[in-house]
Amino acid sequence: MSARLWKSLRVLVVLAAMGLPTTGHAAEDVSSSSPTRDRLARGFAQPPDSAKPWAYWWWVNGNVTKESITRDLEAMKAKGFAGLLMFDSRGYHDDHVPPPPPKTEFMSDEWRELLKFAMTEANRLGLEMSVNLSSGAGALKGPWDVGDDAPKKLVWATQEVTGPKKLEGELPKGDWSRGWDVAVAAVRHGTAPDGESSRPLAAEVVDLSGKVENGRLTCDVPEGRWTVLRFACTTMEGHETDVDILSAPAVTTYFNRMGGNLLADAGPLAGKTLTHFYSVSWEGAIPTWTIGFEKQFEELRGYSLVPYLPVLAGFDVESAAVSERLLRDYHRTLADAFTTNCYGKLRELSNKAGLKWHSESGGPWTRSLPTFKHADQLAFLGRNDMPQGEFWYPKRGFNRPIAMAAHIYGQRLAAAEAFTHMVGHWSVYPSLLKPLADGAYCDGINHFVWHTFTASPAEFGQPGIEYFAGTHVNPNVTWFEQSGALLAYLARCQFLLRHGRFVADACCYVGDQPYLHWDQGQSWTAKPTLSLPEGYTYDLVNTEVLLERLRVEKGDLVLPDGMRYRMLIVDLEDETVQPAALRKIAELARAGATVVLGSRRPDRAPGLEKYPACDAEIRELAAQLWGGEAQGQGHLITGKSLAEVVAEKQIALDFEGPWPYTHRRVGDAEIYFLAGSGEAECAFRVRDKEPELWDPLTGTIRDAVMYRVQDGRTIVPIRLPENGSTFVVFRRPAEKLHLVSGTGPQPLDVRSRQPDAVAVRLWQNGRYQLETSADKQLTAEVSALAEPMALAGPWEVRFAPGWGAPEKTTFEKLISWTDHPDEAIKHFSGRATYRQQFELSPSQANGLVRLQLGDVKHVAEVRLNGSPLGVVWTAPWTVDLTGHVKSGKNDLEIDVVNVWMNRLIGDAKLPPEQRRTKTNILLKTGTTDFRRFMGYSSADELTPSGLLGPVQLEFGEERVLPF
Repeated sequence: MSARLWKSLRVLVVLAAMGLPTTGHAAEDVSSSSPTRDRLARGFAQPPDSAKPWAYWWWVNGNVTKESITRDLEAMKAKGFAGLLMFDSRGYHDDHVPPPPPKTEFMSDEWRELLKFAMTEANRLGLEMSVNLSSGAGALKGPWDVGDDAPKKLVWATQEVTGPKKLEGELPKGDWSRGWDVAVAAVRHGTAPDGESSRPLAAEVVDLSGKVENGRLTCDVPEGRWTVLRFACTTMEGHETDVDILSAPAVTTYFNRMGGNLLADAGPLAGKTLTHFYSVSWEGAIPTWTIGFEKQFEELRGYSLVPYLPVLAGFDVESAAVSERLLRDYHRTLADAFTTNCYGKLRELSNKAGLKWHSESGGPWTRSLPTFKHADQLAFLGRNDMPQGEFWYPKRGFNRPIAMAAHIYGQRLAAAEAFTHMVGHWSVYPSLLKPLADGAYCDGINHFVWHTFTASPAEFGQPGIEYFAGTHVNPNVTWFEQSGALLAYLARCQFLLRHGRFVADACCYVGDQPYLHWDQGQSWTAKPTLSLPEGYTYDLVNTEVLLERLRVEKGDLVLPDGMRYRMLIVDLEDETVQPAALRKIAELARAGATVVLGSRRPDRAPGLEKYPACDAEIRELAAQLWGGEAQGQGHLITGKSLAEVVAEKQIALDFEGPWPYTHRRVGDAEIYFLAGSGEAECAFRVRDKEPELWDPLTGTIRDAVMYRVQDGRTIVPIRLPENGSTFVVFRRPAEKLHLVSGTGPQPLDVRSRQPDAVAVRLWQNGRYQLETSADKQLTAEVSALAEPMALAGPWEVRFAPGWGAPEKTTFEKLISWTDHPDEAIKHFSGRATYRQQFELSPSQANGLVRLQLGDVKHVAEVRLNGSPLGVVWTAPWTVDLTGHVKSGKNDLEIDVVNVWMNRLIGDAKLPPEQRRTKTNILLKTGTTDFRRFMGYSSADELTPSGLLGPVQLEFGEERVLPF
């Protein structure tokens, strides 16, 4: 090897150790202009603030001080948060974890002064701020009685009458004390056909509203058995501080009352530091009426609700089938009113004030509630400047609908309440969080709001006060000092995943009420008749987007914001569809779009508008589409599986491999994110471009030299550690190069290539087979590499003072602290420093050296000869020591930090006055007979902690292997 080449390879090693790009192409970006290409690589190595996550900042009953505010916000900034979502929830599940008594009253002068101070501090630090526009979680409410603006329900009172007779008297009286009359109707009882319905049938409904004067009804009752129904709406009991979400005026009044004051307090910081208002997932009142709802119904549904009101009181009007359609229209109007008058109005008002609006619009969802029974989930999410979902440890997530809504409504950010859980406080640590984060990124999320960072002033001790749910992250958390490494990883991922647009092969229309629930997979909730093979991606589109935003351009289906799809899949959940939707589908096919129709052929409209003519139109349109009459240029496809369709259209798999992925396109470059464990050859639908591996753990970029092109796709061998991830980026034109793959006792670590050679890192002796693009097989014999050096023990271990463990002790071998005979070590939580010296020969010190930590519980930070080498928080649990080791003696220090669990379990054995911890989380002596999110018992099992190893030094060399 020439001295010049050896020098260049040593530079690569130093750059990699520093976390900097390691190839000559690292400064190039994925778009066409060089300055932009430079920015992408720089931004990946050092993500800008705009790419960093946010955190929920919980004020527990207003227990904050100016000192704690400054400490919290400075800590957020230092560790890598870009913003915060301030949340002060009062009275929400206080039975789970009792909070301390209120320090300030919500929206009081003192409370507002503290929030104003927080805004000024956030501005000083360059943090963005969002504020939850409510005093509660899961509802829109304030600390005041809202009077007539409270949520309302439909009520009715009945009077049985047999005619003929003249009826004169007061209206039927209900059990409500105050209400607003809606209508008075009389229904004649009929007999339903056998088996059709168990509800009483009304053959006739008479509107008597015009017969009422001064609360008295005067009318002639014809022959037969009749029921007089008086319909009214009244405020819902127990919701006197909630807001009527079906009423735009009520929502506006509420916004002006709370948001207006916060905007006034923000002053010039509104839109600069105070950038968002927010509402969390809906768990509040579910109104069934509002004043003027019948007018909203007629505007949205195209017919009057009044003749059908008896259906809401338990009657069938005309028939059970008609009543079913009416109920669908009624429930859908509730949802549409909620969508428009609450979320849509709040977005409108926020935007007018210079802020953006984000919310978990209606979710997590349940179809058992009337408002959501027939709702369009995507439309709810589309009323946001930044739609937001959530995911929980260990596996539950509400991500795909959020990402889809962002794609089809043209929003750059798809946000998630991240890392929520209720499995035990302080039990989760960074390596457990990584696969959850990666799963959310593969689902399309690109902005995390970490749940949760609780404000806990110093007087509450350690670990301090906490909200009842969430992965806690604040200065009281044991591993908070090391959290910056995980946050940097999240920022790098988010930086790339916000560039360009999601690449989807198809958009899919499933009908008028698209819905996905807690779904981290690639399938929609309904049982489809069509299913895209794995390796292709899709977005759901709803009726609104289908009708108003989707058009055809050069055979593709395109949205105004640039999203493109190769085909439209019509895969209806049932036999109902809106006539306008079928007309638009036919129009898209005639314009040249590929439309694939599932086997489920519609035969009716979902509601009552223009019934029964609407059903006749549906059948006519369905005959045109499924029968081919609207085929136009031959772009309608029926009776075929999607596998057959993509084969006929010669659409190759976008990705083929064993792991979840997401794909974005930036200009003429392709960005894939993969997450998983193990080794695989992965195929990407890219040709004529060289692959690069961008490592979000370190920010390094290197050529994926080991690849080949086959059938128009690029095949890249990928090796991921446990719960690993990588970006595979295609941005440079492919050159005519020798391409290699290799096998041996350990896979080749290929670093760079020359026209006739490849530079590799070798860590193990053995025989390696190389294969070139010219089908030549070469053998490389590797020997004389030093065997690994075990660092078994003894280890000097120093425990952080103040928690009962000895200041210094010796571990003859590496064991879990929980297996130590000293009770103080067994129950220790916090940081302990492991120290050992090792000696290297000159040849060992001059080569490649890495430290393998083995098993770590739960986070480590490494120093060698006094130099910090960073935080190790996930697999492969290695640290590159190259360039830091020296010949002779080396001093190694490893800080290991565990979680709070063991100390809390230990304190549960002690009387309160002897406990070292202080918290509002319950500690209980004896057996565990309470739910885990409430706290810990002395009978709980301890969690393994410390450096478990085996720890060893591994030695390698960089070599150039000629072809």
